[in-house]
Amino acid sequence: MKLNKKNKLLIVGFVLILYICYSFAISNTVIYYNEYHKKEQQIANDSNLPNLANQLIRKEKQLDQVLDQNEINVSDSFQNDLLKQLSSYSNTYHLKITDFQEPHTIIQKGFTTTSYIFSLEGSFNGCLALLNQIENNPKLGAVKHLNFIKKKNYKTDMDQLFVEVIMQTNKGI
Repeated sequence: MKLNKKNKLLIVGFVLILYICYSFAISNTVIYYNEYHKKEQQIANDSNLPNLANQLIRKEKQLDQVLDQNEINVSDSFQNDLLKQLSSYSNTYHLKITDFQEPHTIIQKGFTTTSYIFSLEGSFNGCLALLNQIENNPKLGAVKHLNFIKKKNYKTDMDQLFVEVIMQTNKGI
């Protein structure tokens, strides 16, 4: 069989089509296949998470017992600590604490979630600075909800900004 010009173009075209198929389809399939196996391994490793959670709860109880034996109080009252921090920050940023409601506690699946609801009055930048300070302090908990309200005071003909904040803390039982 002779390799004339048409046969040579056919072979070159076939090789070119194989290369294009590999670069666009087959290589992506191989990459996705490898990712799939990595994800399967992660899922298999994550199947031990309930055991890990139980171990962490046991460690926390042991650490609490050690702290109790050495008479170390982490905090007398979280609510008092939160109020102290809010008072100091509100004085710094010229804000006013207008409302601090009773904490709301939920016990679910071995964890106690306590929500603290309070309201502040003042400038927008001051409120954001205070909220930033609170969020960057991990022992105070996490800010879960913010509600900014702009109200008009008709006596002084001025607008006032209020922010309602819901903070949550989680504890294992």
